[in-house]
Amino acid sequence: MKLTAIRTLTEFTCRICGEAIKFDPADSQTFMTKTEHEDFFGMKLMTFRVSHDVENERHTNSVVVDHMGLFRGHRDAFSEPLDKIDPSIDRIYWVLHEDTPAIESTSNIKLAILINRTERWVVDVVCPKSVNASEIATLALDRVEEAWRVYNTIPQPMETRIADMGLHVWTSDSRVLCVSFRNGSLVKAVDALAPHIISETEDSIIPRRRMLKLIFQILEKNPDLTPSMLSRIMNEDMLHTTFHTPFEDRIPSIVERTATRHPIAEDILGPLLRGYITLIEVLEGKAASSYKEVFELVDFINRRKILG
Repeated sequence: MKLTAIRTLTEFTCRICGEAIKFDPADSQTFMTKTEHEDFFGMKLMTFRVSHDVENERHTNSVVVDHMGLFRGHRDAFSEPLDKIDPSIDRIYWVLHEDTPAIESTSNIKLAILINRTERWVVDVVCPKSVNASEIATLALDRVEEAWRVYNTIPQPMETRIADMGLHVWTSDSRVLCVSFRNGSLVKAVDALAPHIISETEDSIIPRRRMLKLIFQILEKNPDLTPSMLSRIMNEDMLHTTFHTPFEDRIPSIVERTATRHPIAEDILGPLLRGYITLIEVLEGKAASSYKEVFELVDFINRRKILG
């Protein structure tokens, strides 16, 4: 008698439209990409990028899945038009629609948008509702192309004006970051990080608005964010994972022991281990100014293999 293995499909809800989506982690035809990760909080996890079409849009979700094929959390979700913009129409940019809105404004920044010149998408990270991000992108690229015709090398950043806003503009071959500052307090900090934000060369990879928002939220409270930490925040998929530890009865003692080394554990570790909150939600809350302590706690737990 021939035995047939039964595959378990992973199911999640599309963050854009709410449709129930299923895919087979063992069948590469059912997903776009797969990324495996080192053990994290005692779990073996993978990230899958899965897409489906709805009318004239493509909805793409990146989801974190454990070794049993169980859905553990959304990394990101965005939609894009199926009808790509004709390359001959070089003045149209489409605003990336994600499940998280842009920041209206911050204490130090009026506007921050990231533009891709070849795919023509715009990520509006900090953008008032009164501002047309697509038109800002078009005008900003006009200024950049003008500078390329005038200078052998464009200043980084290049300073220009659009309407009543002064803009600092950082450029790479494919991406442009535009930031309008309310004052000079964060210019140096953003200048140190901008080259890393615009350095992505794979046009198929769209940076997550949620993560870029977090970067700017952290900068408001702690301008000393390093490029290495920026890279970790942008690329650490495990920030989006919902944990379910098999050691439920040990959580109080785990928190108590860990807090002697890392005091922040007393406030966040219990809810994390019980699956009440994710690390990204911790960082988006009151812990934004304590992001170093949060990552030190995460590294301590993983290094000591406290959870298995």
